[in-house]
Amino acid sequence: MAPKIEEIRVQRVENSHMRFVTLELSRLAFEALGESNKDGAQERAEAKMELAIRFYLRDREASRPEWPYPAFLRGSEVSEEVALRLGLETDLWRAFETEAARQDVSIAQLGEHAAFYLAAELDAGRITQRILDDLASTEADG
Repeated sequence: MAPKIEEIRVQRVENSHMRFVTLELSRLAFEALGESNKDGAQERAEAKMELAIRFYLRDREASRPEWPYPAFLRGSEVSEEVALRLGLETDLWRAFETEAARQDVSIAQLGEHAAFYLAAELDAGRITQRILDDLASTEADG
């Protein structure tokens, strides 16, 4: 006779340094991260979304016209078609929440904008130049 299977409870481990959130994006923003419905796309998109958030916040002081959330989109809603489960450093998530509040947009709106912002930078090839500039700066400092 097979042993009785009892209910298994998963205990959430609280980590003061990590925040687990679900960010919902439109299919278009998901695809802007370079993903489609292929195997592993969800996990890759989650990692790319974290990169998009970091990259977006890093450019906060750059005074680039495309950096802030577009004024003409402020009244729009995000089509919540794809849910990304993110495990982010607490400070990173707080900074992102703060920035969304400062710009008076929802977290979903700013998340979608960050995804498009990263995609545009990748498409323009500017990220490669930034990496090279960072490497040159590090070598000069070292």
